[in-house]
Amino acid sequence: MARLIVEVALKALAGGLFVLGFAVLAEMMTPKRLAGVFSAGPSVALGSLLVTVALTGQADMRAAADGMRAGAAAFFVYCLVVPPLMKTWGVWRAALTGLAVWGATAAAAFLLLPQS
Repeated sequence: MARLIVEVALKALAGGLFVLGFAVLAEMMTPKRLAGVFSAGPSVALGSLLVTVALTGQADMRAAADGMRAGAAAFFVYCLVVPPLMKTWGVWRAALTGLAVWGATAAAAFLLLPQS
């Protein structure tokens, strides 16, 4: 139990440091539209991967990275599907439909990833 608490605390600390670093980088970027690329998601993911590889090894880090890749691909599909649906179905129905599409895409992407 104590090991789990330490792992979560280290992930939070590493993620926070990366968020801070990427926020500074985003402030220096021009145009500001691109600053979102360096938002909290990628920096927390990077911090989490570094702590995972340090505490549990490369195999666990690879599994976590595979899940992140599947989720990122699904989020890309979500971003393609939801805006057109919002115009015809409204925000709530489009978002719920997009969530279902995200889940199906993430599951399919995870199953298609090569298993190591």
